[in-house]
Amino acid sequence: MAPPAVNPLVAEALSRLFGSEEGADCDIQFYLEGGEEGGGGAVLGPLIPAHSLVLRPACERFRAQLNRWQPSPGACTDVAPATPQGSWAQRVLRVTQAKETAGGSLVRSAHTAQATDKAGSRPLLRVPLGSEAELPAARLALRFAYTGQPSQIHASSVREALEVLRAGDYLAIEGCAAACSQWLADRLAATEAAAGSSAAPAEPAVLQLYACEELWRPSASDPSFAAVLSAAKAQLVRHFRSTLKTLNSFYLTKQLEALPAAGLEALLESDDLGTDSEDSVLTLLATWMRANWARTDAATRQRLCGLVRLTQLSPQAVSCLLLPLAADFDTHGLEQQAGWFPMTVMEAAHVVSYHSASEPWQKQAFAPDHRLSSWPGWHSTSPRKQCVPETGLHFPWSISKEELRAKLLGLPPGKTAQAYAVFGGGSMLLAARGFVWAVPVEYTHGKAAAGLFLRTQIPEAYKVPDSRLAGYQERAVPSFATCIDARLTANRRQGGEVSSASVYSYSQADFTRVGSGWGLPAALPLSAQQPIVAMMAAGGNVLAPWAEYAHEGSAVTGTLTLLPPK
Repeated sequence: MAPPAVNPLVAEALSRLFGSEEGADCDIQFYLEGGEEGGGGAVLGPLIPAHSLVLRPACERFRAQLNRWQPSPGACTDVAPATPQGSWAQRVLRVTQAKETAGGSLVRSAHTAQATDKAGSRPLLRVPLGSEAELPAARLALRFAYTGQPSQIHASSVREALEVLRAGDYLAIEGCAAACSQWLADRLAATEAAAGSSAAPAEPAVLQLYACEELWRPSASDPSFAAVLSAAKAQLVRHFRSTLKTLNSFYLTKQLEALPAAGLEALLESDDLGTDSEDSVLTLLATWMRANWARTDAATRQRLCGLVRLTQLSPQAVSCLLLPLAADFDTHGLEQQAGWFPMTVMEAAHVVSYHSASEPWQKQAFAPDHRLSSWPGWHSTSPRKQCVPETGLHFPWSISKEELRAKLLGLPPGKTAQAYAVFGGGSMLLAARGFVWAVPVEYTHGKAAAGLFLRTQIPEAYKVPDSRLAGYQERAVPSFATCIDARLTANRRQGGEVSSASVYSYSQADFTRVGSGWGLPAALPLSAQQPIVAMMAAGGNVLAPWAEYAHEGSAVTGTLTLLPPK
């Protein structure tokens, strides 16, 4: 093994010098940028004793300032001029531009102010900051100059590590950006490894990283940080996994809505984002857009919507969702929320014709010279990764005894009661194929069996103010139809064993009107041991005829199994 470049005892001794008067031969003073000529703004924090033997090799900027310093009583020099103002990122950019203009030299037209430090004769290096909030990160970056070790970044969070990275860029501290990037890479790996365990953080590091998108620039051009972002994109996709996983999880949906546009873009452009169909990708986008429209501009919305793979949408989604969205855009334009999907009706009609055309015409219709090909997803013919296995995805559902009893008590003769099942996540709606689905059980007073159905609706994400989909009367438009590949079952206990009481399989050959449903009107035979009508009239145990369906404390249970498209 090669010997260390520096005696570890020496390195340890140098690291202990940070903030120490021992051997100090200069001082660093942070102050608020934009003060009066010659004096700068308010001082931020106390003077920091510093050591030129550390600063010269570790920091190009401090080295340049120390070289400019002329010994004289009370002399001091600014690390950067007080006149250029703006965000820290803007200042780093100006420094980078200045370095390029000066052929790599950091010597700039900094003014020199006179002051008396406590040593009386050693250099006072003054560093302007945009605000007091930047001071902790600047101190940590300066501390790194003394240690040079990624493990010595001392950041307490992803945000603070990014702030230290930016401060290190601003102060031109050698190796700071790479060390911060390594800290971030280690944090990303650790939280992903802990996912699902008791040690998992409430908010994974990858989400913390995307929540700080405003701190990325101009650091994103640094190779080490660019590698972190590349790994983070892949990890973000693994975190959300698929459209079905995200849309059917309350917590993942909330995390999706909190993503900045860059996070959603990383999901939509990835081939590894699983889905049951492109219809659900459109609904994922609509879900995010409803929560974030006010925080986006027209260019961002165009870029995100351009990642939906139009050729992979089902004809049902094109008719029920895409055409109304296009009509909203024609009516309201990009500046109103209802027009959030930037596609005209004529362009949407082009997509309709694509689905009904022969393969040669399809290739010609989405050729590179067509406007629809201006956006990467609009002409992509590659389907995304299918997230539904051949054996299906199973979503257990149940109807509580309290819910069913409340529906049955006092039900008049000839009237029908309807109780909706709740899925495992606590919602009565399951997102799939771009729509949402519900499982109602229907019982008509006096019947010997109850019905079990599957009903579809347009997701609330599309029902933004002034949209045609917001005012859409589902039962009034029979042409709005959709389909699904699924199997609906209910559990029934007979002879001490639980079996499937009803099996109803749905396929693309079975179309249902949006807002309606289909299933078996007599799917659940009820016990005939007691006259049901007399029992209900007498206010007795209305759940007794349903006893064979009671399971794990619920009145009725079952499973909706989603199957891959055929």
